[in-house]
Amino acid sequence: MIELSLSWWLLVSLGVALVIAEMFIGTFVVLWFGIGAILTGLLTLMMPDLNLGLQLLLSTLVGAVLMFLLRSRYLTPGNAESDAMHTFTATEGRLHLGSNGTYSVFANGTYWGIQNIDAIDPEARVEGATVSITAFVNNQAVLREKPTP
Repeated sequence: MIELSLSWWLLVSLGVALVIAEMFIGTFVVLWFGIGAILTGLLTLMMPDLNLGLQLLLSTLVGAVLMFLLRSRYLTPGNAESDAMHTFTATEGRLHLGSNGTYSVFANGTYWGIQNIDAIDPEARVEGATVSITAFVNNQAVLREKPTP
């Protein structure tokens, strides 16, 4: 029976390619698997009878362990903090009646749910009617309240 195996230089080349790919990807994940492939390639140089399954298992296992142990150590603290959500402003939009009977408003290039549909008189709720918007909160448009008589 023939046992499949990758040559040591192929594993090292694959590892170097993964390390180089990390420079373009920037996730700081692929690097560890590249190092795992390089170390497995060097181990294959010393022990040429390693079969393909064991080579793949070692590469993956070494990469995963290195990533688990070392990734957080080399990341900049606060590197992935979320930015504050920008507030959209609009003065008016067009009313839209959905096929299921719900209303939305088209403003700033997209459709928004309406937070306070009671701000529009029932007889004024027609397709394409212009409505005044005061703010956008939680992906919904807040309509200007009707003046009280």
